Amino acid sequence: MNIKNKINKVAVAVLCCTFGLLTVSCEDFLNRPPVTEFGEEEFWQSEAQARMFVYQIYPILFPGYGSGTAEPTTFYFDTGNDDYISAIEQMELGPFVVPETDGQWTFVNVRRANYIIENVHRMDADDATINHWRGVGRFYRAFLYSNLVFRFGDVPFFDRVPVVSDRREDMDFLFKDRDPRTYVVDRIMEDFQYAMEHVRRNDGPLQINRYVVAAMATRLLLREGTFLKYHDIDQEKAEEVLRLAATAAELVMSNSSFRISDNYRALFSSEDLAGNPEIIMYRRYIEGILTHSMLTATTSFPVVGSSRAFAESFSLASGLPVRFENPNWNPVTSEEFFANRDPRLSMVLRPRYFLLGGSDHGFVAQTFSGFSCHKYADDDRFDPSLIRYTRGNNTTDAPVLRLGEVLINYAEIMYELGELDQGVLDRTVNELRGRRGVEMPRLEIVGNMPMVNGIIYDDPVRLELNPLDDVSPILWEIRRERRVELAHEGFRSADLRRWKKLDYMLNNVNKYIRYGAYIRFSDFNPDANGIPDIDGNNFFSATMTPFGGADYHVAAERTCVTTAECTPSTITSGFVLGNSGRYRMNPPTGRNYIHPVPYNQIVLYRDRGYTLSQTREWID
Repeated sequence: MNIKNKINKVAVAVLCCTFGLLTVSCEDFLNRPPVTEFGEEEFWQSEAQARMFVYQIYPILFPGYGSGTAEPTTFYFDTGNDDYISAIEQMELGPFVVPETDGQWTFVNVRRANYIIENVHRMDADDATINHWRGVGRFYRAFLYSNLVFRFGDVPFFDRVPVVSDRREDMDFLFKDRDPRTYVVDRIMEDFQYAMEHVRRNDGPLQINRYVVAAMATRLLLREGTFLKYHDIDQEKAEEVLRLAATAAELVMSNSSFRISDNYRALFSSEDLAGNPEIIMYRRYIEGILTHSMLTATTSFPVVGSSRAFAESFSLASGLPVRFENPNWNPVTSEEFFANRDPRLSMVLRPRYFLLGGSDHGFVAQTFSGFSCHKYADDDRFDPSLIRYTRGNNTTDAPVLRLGEVLINYAEIMYELGELDQGVLDRTVNELRGRRGVEMPRLEIVGNMPMVNGIIYDDPVRLELNPLDDVSPILWEIRRERRVELAHEGFRSADLRRWKKLDYMLNNVNKYIRYGAYIRFSDFNPDANGIPDIDGNNFFSATMTPFGGADYHVAAERTCVTTAECTPSTITSGFVLGNSGRYRMNPPTGRNYIHPVPYNQIVLYRDRGYTLSQTREWID
C-alpha cells in the first residue's frame, strides 16, 4: 500500500474524530499510540498529516457541552461552589485523605503534546508552517501543565517524549521527581509566548489560531497568577504571569473582528455560532454525528438549583447592589424578585420558580432551590416530542472561548497589576454592561470605590463575607461582574480556589448559600390540608427526617431528627432552606486548595528505586 492510500485510509477514521464531527466510534482510534497506520518515516510528511493528528486533541482543549448522554460537567454541573444551594449536611471541604488513585495525575497527553513538538520538523514545509504546528503543540502542552499545576502544585515537567528502556538515563527521566511549581510556570509561559508568536492568525474555521491561543492564555494565566498571589507563593512570579496574561488579552482585544454580541442568550442556545462576532472558538454539534445533553439538562433534569447568594449577586437595574439601600430587601414573589434587576438575571435563571416534583411546571427542569437555569435552554422552541430535544441528541453549539470572558479577565488582571482605571473599565466591564438587551449603568471608579449614576457605594455583603476587608470595594464589583457575565459556565469553583475564598461556602460565613427561592405554598395548588403539590410527599414539610429522601424545607430551622420527633409544620411560606445550619464545616486549610499525589504513584516510583515527593500540605 503506498503512502497516498495510507493517508486516505487514516483520513476516513480521523475526519470522524474532528472537533465538529467526533463520534463514539472513534474512541479506539483516539486511544491508540501517536503513530497508528504509519511508520515513523512515513508520518509527519505533510501539513495535512499534522492537522489530522492534532484533531484528536480538540475535545480535550475545547470540550464544550461534552457529547452524548454524559452530563455537561464543564458548565452547568460544576456545582461545588456558592452559586448553588448548599448541601443538606455541610461537611468538611474535601479532599479528606490521600487517594489511592487520581485520574488527573496523568502525563499521557503531555507525551502527545511533546510528540507533536518533536516531529513537526520532519514535514516538507517552510519554516513558518513548521513553527505554526510546533506552536500548536506548545499551546497544548501549556494548557495541560496549567491544569496539572493548578491541581497538584509541583509536578514533573517533561519537555520531550520519554524513552522507555532499562537504561539508567531513560529511567531517571521517566521517574523524575516533581519540579517546583514556579519552574513549571516558567515553562508554561514560554510555551504560551512561543505559540502567540508563531501560531497563524487565521488557519480557517474551527482551527487553532493565534487568538484562540491568546484567549485561553488569559484564562489560565489569570488563574495561575492570582493563585500565586493570594496563596503567597511567589509575588514576583505572580506579577510576571499576570503581565503575560495582560499581553494575551490585549492581543485578542486588538482584533477588531471580535466584538460583543447583541444577544447574550444566543451565545449559549444557538444552533449555529458560525459568524457570531463574540465567538473566538466554539464546538460545533451536528444531528446524528456529534450531539450533547446540555439543552435537556437545563430543561428536563432535576437538579440542585442556584442559591439565593448567587441570585442576589445580580444588581438592581440601577446598578446598585440589592442590599445597598435596603438591607432587608426580601421580595416574596418571583415577579418582585426579578423586577428591576440586571437583565442578565432572567437570561441566566428562569423568572419563575420551579420546585422538585411540582406538577405545574410542564417540561421545565425541577430544582431543589426553586431557581432554575435558563442560560442554556430555549423554552420557546423546546419540544420534548422531538428527538433533538431528548437526552444525548441536543445540537446547540457550545461557546468555548468568547470575547466577553477575555474582557472580564482583562479587567481583573489590570486590577491585580495595580493598573485599573476608567479607561480599562470602559473597554471591559462597561462593554459588557452596554450589550444590547443588558444596557446596565456604567461602572465608574473613584479612588478605590465603585460608582454608578453619580452614587459611590459599597455593597454591605462585601464585608459580611470578607470581615478582614481583604477584598476592596472595586475588586468586589469586578468579581461580581465576572460572576454575572460568566454565570454557570464552570469557572466559579476555580475562582474561589485561586482567590483563597473557599470560606464563602461555609454556613457561618455566607448565610445566603443555605437558601433558595422564597416560596408560598398557595402558589403550588395546596390541598384541603394546605399541603402543596410538590413531589406528593409534602416535600417542604418539617415532618421529613434529615436523612430521608426529602430534606429541604422552608423558613424555620428544623429541630427534629427522627420522624417520630417531627411534627407537621404550620409554616406555609419562606425561603427554601438547604440545610438546618447545624452542620458547620471547619474553615478551609491548605489541603483544601491543593490535591495530594495519589498513593499508587508514590508506590510505583518506590518500587523502581525512585522517590516521588508528596505535596507539602499533605505530609503528615
